[in-house]
Amino acid sequence: MHSKRIFNISLLLPALFFLLVFLLLPVLLLIVTAFRNQDADMNLLPGYTVSRYVLIFTTPSYLNAIVMTIGIALLTTLICLVAAYPAAYLLTHARNRTVHAAFYVILVSPLLTSVVVRTFSWIVLLAQNGLVNQFLEKMGIIHAPLSLLWNMPAVIVAYVQVMLPFAVMPLVTTMGDISPSLSKASMSLGVGRVRTFFHVTMPLTIPGLVSGGVIVFSLTAGSYITPLLIGGGRQPFLSLLIYQQAIQLMDLPMAGALSTVLMILVFVIILPIEILLKRWEAKVYG
Repeated sequence: MHSKRIFNISLLLPALFFLLVFLLLPVLLLIVTAFRNQDADMNLLPGYTVSRYVLIFTTPSYLNAIVMTIGIALLTTLICLVAAYPAAYLLTHARNRTVHAAFYVILVSPLLTSVVVRTFSWIVLLAQNGLVNQFLEKMGIIHAPLSLLWNMPAVIVAYVQVMLPFAVMPLVTTMGDISPSLSKASMSLGVGRVRTFFHVTMPLTIPGLVSGGVIVFSLTAGSYITPLLIGGGRQPFLSLLIYQQAIQLMDLPMAGALSTVLMILVFVIILPIEILLKRWEAKVYG
């Protein structure tokens, strides 16, 4: 038994070493750098300061970026979860293998394409001379191009398209584990399909719902490619501020402080949800 435990731990050592060196250590260095002093030329100096965090939480533009980042991430997560249920239901209950395979390819294919390519495709669609405006003009619905790009609604639409597969896949896994006999038993007692869904299917898919929501929220809160390209870099997102501080201004301590704030905010929102999910699972499943 002891030798088996040692063997199992030895199998984990390469992955643990990789995570330590390439994930935990850089994060720790980032957090430490955020407290370092620096001169006017952005050179790090001895000593530490909390002035950057004070600046972040006392400057309206930074506070607005925090609220906007969390708000848009939550809105994107909500839209993705609502849209994920029909897609997951179709994938789970499709009886025809060809139809099932087609739905699965449609769902997974965006993940096989670079997020940059997918985002540029939205520019082709939504630009003033893009396909959407050209179609609306030819149909006589509009007489002048609409401003569909470089705004927040466009960013949200692109976010949903990029993140939707991450919400669907956990739901598909959870729905696949639900026995069809439960729904049949419910409907045999005179309960309709709608009530069966809300009282039988939906409660059993809560673990997949929460898992998908956590993934979508985390990825959306930290994404910068989509708001940079679709929003024109003018939308108040923490990810864009981090990009500007690190790449354009070369202010690594400030970028580290903003990154730390973003990580803490995401962690503070996700942790209570995960705790409630564990308690709910323990209560329901024993």
